[in-house]
Amino acid sequence: MTRRIRAAALLPAALLAAALTAGCAHSGGSAAPAAPSSATTGAAPAPDPSELAHMQKLVDGAESAVATAESDAAHDK
Repeated sequence: MTRRIRAAALLPAALLAAALTAGCAHSGGSAAPAAPSSATTGAAPAPDPSELAHMQKLVDGAESAVATAESDAAHDK
């Protein structure tokens, strides 16, 4: 590959990198700082038992899907 072709291939990537760098550099720290952990007082309220049951059902379903995918992958080998 000649130098001219390589330079032409690298130019768009260099321009993209420069644009992304310039776009990200102007944030100036305008985002609000995170609240310090000492600002919270006490523990979080206990979740509702029906919410816990729903979340457990979701976790069980995800674990089942993983087990099925692993089994299918093992059979494909």
